[in-house]
Amino acid sequence: MALLEVKNLRTTFRTEDGLATAVNGLSFCLEAGSTLGIVGESGSGKSVASLSIMRLINPPGKIENGEIFFNGADLLKKSDGEMRKIRGKEIAMIFQDPMTSLNPVLTVGEQVAEAVRLHLGYNHKQARRKTIEMFEHVRIPAPEKRIDDYPHQFSGGMRQRVMIAMALSCSPRLIIADEPTTALDVTIQAQILDLMNEMQRETGTAIILITHDLGVVAETCKDVLVMYGGNMVEYGSADQIFDNPKMPYTQGLLASLPRLDQRAHRRLQPIEGQPPNLLRLPPGCAFAPRCSQRMSICDQPVPVYTFEEEHVARCHLYDASVVAAAAGEK
Repeated sequence: MALLEVKNLRTTFRTEDGLATAVNGLSFCLEAGSTLGIVGESGSGKSVASLSIMRLINPPGKIENGEIFFNGADLLKKSDGEMRKIRGKEIAMIFQDPMTSLNPVLTVGEQVAEAVRLHLGYNHKQARRKTIEMFEHVRIPAPEKRIDDYPHQFSGGMRQRVMIAMALSCSPRLIIADEPTTALDVTIQAQILDLMNEMQRETGTAIILITHDLGVVAETCKDVLVMYGGNMVEYGSADQIFDNPKMPYTQGLLASLPRLDQRAHRRLQPIEGQPPNLLRLPPGCAFAPRCSQRMSICDQPVPVYTFEEEHVARCHLYDASVVAAAAGEK
């Protein structure tokens, strides 16, 4: 049984202009102890999917449909009180900008200790000792002193280490990291990614890493889910996605990146056009308006095609009869 199984998840936001569909029928699984990278452009639904899993969608947002099974139980059927017990203890989240995630008027130590007291039942002294231990674990220098500092006294990289310490403090089974290195320079970014990998090896925690940086995914993730227009367009192992991408959108993402393993003078190929308007998603394939291989059938619902073991893509190009018919039309 998978640790996390998302089935046909649909999350919408009611706006003055109509209903925006941010997540549109998303389904995927995550095994215990594994790392899944979710990639895609801004607006593809990555962050809303993670907030939906945490049940942190507030009005005007709403989870319209779907099932989110965590350790065999549907989170969408849990009460608010039950979810408060799960958040932080069973599922933890590391947000993109630690400066806005940490309370500026509380010491960083108090913010980590609060979670420990709440979920593990520790008293004040025990929670402080546990917090110092976690700061040592994530390599924050002089933890006995820094525990009483405030967020503004830390650098961006150190604040992110505090967030990782907070996420790991109650030994969750799943950590969702939403763009955890976006605001950091490349040197600190590498340190944070190495730290997350090391923590995972030591604790066996499963990780969902949400990012638009394919380099980060290649370095850290076992499996990759590519999102576009609120849904999965390709899923597979990192090797399958990087060595043999099937969906034109995935191919476009990889073609737009510089490659160190290729000689200079290779022209980067940007993906033309703009992401879809979530208020008016196109029928069929959401990527069709930007796709250079578009066919008339792309306006129809797209099935999921399986290639190798656990490598799937949502694209009409892999229906031989469809491609033959399209060739005949030309």
